[in-house]
Amino acid sequence: MKLTPNNIQFIDNYLKNSEVIYYDIRMEMLDHVATAVEQKMEAENLDFYDAFKSYMVVNKKEILKGNKFWSIYSKDTILNFLKFLLHPIMILIGVSFYFFYKNIEVTNYFSEEFTIRNLFFVIMIFLAFLQLIYFHLILKQRFFVLEKLGGLLNIIYYLQMFLMNQHNDETPSILTLTIFSYILIAYVLYFAKEVYKFNTYKKQFVL
Repeated sequence: MKLTPNNIQFIDNYLKNSEVIYYDIRMEMLDHVATAVEQKMEAENLDFYDAFKSYMVVNKKEILKGNKFWSIYSKDTILNFLKFLLHPIMILIGVSFYFFYKNIEVTNYFSEEFTIRNLFFVIMIFLAFLQLIYFHLILKQRFFVLEKLGGLLNIIYYLQMFLMNQHNDETPSILTLTIFSYILIAYVLYFAKEVYKFNTYKKQFVL
């Protein structure tokens, strides 16, 4: 017995009311619940509402365990980014940054009013602003897999504060510039990769 569009919408509304705020997680739950309810309707000859009620009484707690919204950080996102940092191409980019800073005195292109520290800060703010626009004006939905990238950017921001502002009266060392430039460009590339991957599979989330 196939569920009707109204049945599907009923399940979606139920999950929304259960505070499943991330659209991608909700769609995965919806697919799981809809399949289970269809099977219960056929096996026990029940109508939709009786089958749904009977299924959720037993399984609601287990299903809602996947509702991940309590933190801006995601362990999986952080670990995947760390693995991305160790990709051979990324390591080559990091080495290239080192030789770039070693052979070019970048501070000559900045002034006392606008230092390279200021540049990195502006880049961080710009990336945060772009993400805000993308998440809230383009997607118009909350997606766990993408939103947790904001937590990653937050970590990089604090790392920037630690690495770049320890001695405000000194120019950051070549190693410091290399490390932060490497992490920052890695984040931009990682974000682009995740957005591309998300858009590739986005159709499966369409209700």
